[in-house]
Amino acid sequence: MFKFCGKYVSTYKKQLILYLFISTISTIITILIPIYWGKIIDLITTSHEIHTLIQLGCIVLILGLLNILTRYWNNRFYLIIQTNSAMDINADIIHHLHKISLNELQKYDIGYLSESINSDSNSIVMFFLSALINALSKSIFLILSLLILCMISLNIGIVLLFFIGIYILFFLCFRYKLMKKSEAFKNARSVFFGALFTQFRNTKYIKQHALENLFKDKLRQEFNIFFKIALDVQQFFYLYTSADNILETIVNFCIYILGGISVIYGNMTIGGFTIILNFYNNIISSIKYFVNLGKEYQDNNVSYMRLLSYLNLSEQKNGTEILPNISTVSCKNLSFSRGGQEILQGFNFTFHKGEIYCIQGENGSGKTTLIDLLVGLFIGEYDGEIFYNDINIENLDMSNMRQCKISILEQDPYLLEGSLKENIYLTKEHCENKYYPRFIKKEIGSIGKNGDGISGGERQKIGIVRTLAKHGDLLIFDEPTSALDQESKAEFFDLLKEIKKEKIIIFISHDSDLNIVADHTIDMSLL
Repeated sequence: MFKFCGKYVSTYKKQLILYLFISTISTIITILIPIYWGKIIDLITTSHEIHTLIQLGCIVLILGLLNILTRYWNNRFYLIIQTNSAMDINADIIHHLHKISLNELQKYDIGYLSESINSDSNSIVMFFLSALINALSKSIFLILSLLILCMISLNIGIVLLFFIGIYILFFLCFRYKLMKKSEAFKNARSVFFGALFTQFRNTKYIKQHALENLFKDKLRQEFNIFFKIALDVQQFFYLYTSADNILETIVNFCIYILGGISVIYGNMTIGGFTIILNFYNNIISSIKYFVNLGKEYQDNNVSYMRLLSYLNLSEQKNGTEILPNISTVSCKNLSFSRGGQEILQGFNFTFHKGEIYCIQGENGSGKTTLIDLLVGLFIGEYDGEIFYNDINIENLDMSNMRQCKISILEQDPYLLEGSLKENIYLTKEHCENKYYPRFIKKEIGSIGKNGDGISGGERQKIGIVRTLAKHGDLLIFDEPTSALDQESKAEFFDLLKEIKKEKIIIFISHDSDLNIVADHTIDMSLL
């Protein structure tokens, strides 16, 4: 985990060095302040040197103000490093997940996945920074404080060292169970947040069918499972914390009794006892930090292992060969199954440049699956072979092919929040603009999130123009005319006739009008 986090945190070396330096300064200030307070108390009880008292008071004041300033910059640099490093981890994992098989990705609940990646990334980076910076500063503070405390009272120093050993043994007895409880809670929390995400994702469906009560009950069921685990974890941690507090109470008793006796017998000044009390509280805080560091390590190791499980998912196979153009796409005895259900069986066909193909068939007949196979979304997961220009797609860089040579219109075109041009010219490959005025004949302003304010027809036109803006050799349209008016549909058909000579054009559609322009019709229901 430390090596993993270190790779990301080290990207911000300048901020990290400043963070370490300021943390060290803050630690030194924290050690000096109790010493000067002890001197002030001794001065008050033993003499009337007002000038010296003011000098000591000014030193404490300056140290206090410096401490406030260093903490501000400490928190600022921490925020810069932590948020950016966590974001980098998030981005890398999501980028990796984009490269795995769709079948593999669909095994995960999207709400669970997004919540766990975000919370786990932030959690392990915060722990890493805490371990790196606080462990160093608190180690310095603990060693120096114990030395100073032993110089003032050796007996109290020995008592504290004894209880430090007890704290460590106490944690070692509980560390495994702490990890298991933490893992159970994190998984249950992610499942519950996944259920919450489902409620929002299906809002339209819920409203359409008036299923508010059903989904409310389902959410309550998920919450009850999470709540039961949360109660169990809370009970365990309360017992663990209670035992910890009992140990601390015993140490408090010993310190006050031993210190009080030393003051009564004149072996220690009141100022010295005040210094001990201040250091004692900070020493206990440091000891608890190191004890909890082990607990937090177990807790964050769960997060790390979960993130690692995502990164260890095998990327989908992708070849290296790149074609300058696509002339033919051939399927030989192509079969595909999902979840034990056969979707496609023994499909044989060759698509040629200069031809338009219309794929029809009942729902579930494998139309969309065939397209997904053709563009390489399920490489290595089917039986049979797919060739581009007589080259097996397993040897081709299909990611590059989809980026440069294949252009796809989805059934429900995805729209970004932004301007119309930002939605059409997504990449440097989307550069053709001569089709723009043929379909977009009225001004379309800023597009809202999820395409809010855009009609179905406008959405489809934007999708068509976006598909044509890329100089793809293989054009695929999924239900491209379902929301078009007759004028726009006629314009679309004329355009296809103009460009078909240099393209392989494939439709998925139930629109019988497409038979006017299609050179071939493939009925998947008859296969």
